[in-house]
Amino acid sequence: MPKTPEGINNLLTAFNTNINANSGALATKYNVTAAELLRIAQATLVWTWFMAGITNGRKWTQFFTAQRDMMETAEPGAAQPLPGLPTLPPLPMLPTTPPTPALLEPGFFAFFTGLVARIKNAENYDVSDGELLGIEGAEMPVPHEPSTWPQPSVDLTTSGQPEVTCKKGVFQGFTVFLTRPGQPRKMIGFASSRHFLVTETLPAAGTAEIWIFDVQYRYEDEPFGQTSQPISVTVRG
Repeated sequence: MPKTPEGINNLLTAFNTNINANSGALATKYNVTAAELLRIAQATLVWTWFMAGITNGRKWTQFFTAQRDMMETAEPGAAQPLPGLPTLPPLPMLPTTPPTPALLEPGFFAFFTGLVARIKNAENYDVSDGELLGIEGAEMPVPHEPSTWPQPSVDLTTSGQPEVTCKKGVFQGFTVFLTRPGQPRKMIGFASSRHFLVTETLPAAGTAEIWIFDVQYRYEDEPFGQTSQPISVTVRG
């Protein structure tokens, strides 16, 4: 996430403009729903409104202070009315039919962070799309740790080896754990992408075992969040 309000404003504006460009081509490509598009449009309008309001407020504060200082520094003269209150920009309206006032959504950026992670982890993600949306290279905040639960899946490849898949999101990757029959749970590797091919020795020919996998995210070289729910898969030799 950009570090300044101006940077956030630029990110939201670029994202909102380009996700809807060309009849919503990128929205369709990355399965961004109409409800999600409306939330993004609303947040962009509201953030821009706050930016303009803060600018007006700062100018008013400077003027207000200067008016007060006249009591000390100005030449004696006739009394004059006190300054009025600052003027806020008109309330932003959503482009609905009919137009409706935009509302402030508390915690919007938790949703936005997740949406950006979802787009960047899509199988069909293109860096050029991310550059248009303003999210390529943008540092996004880490989700709330206690509520972070990986949701992996396990499939068998044509060779019979399991492959663990999990969205990477903003994390460095995920650690993979395996429990085999009669063996303690152990770490078998770390995935820096969304796929991890398990290279453990398969069961003896003609036999089958139930392997149990779970994963945990890693962030800044430390385990992050909760361990996923265990997933069982039958592996044959």
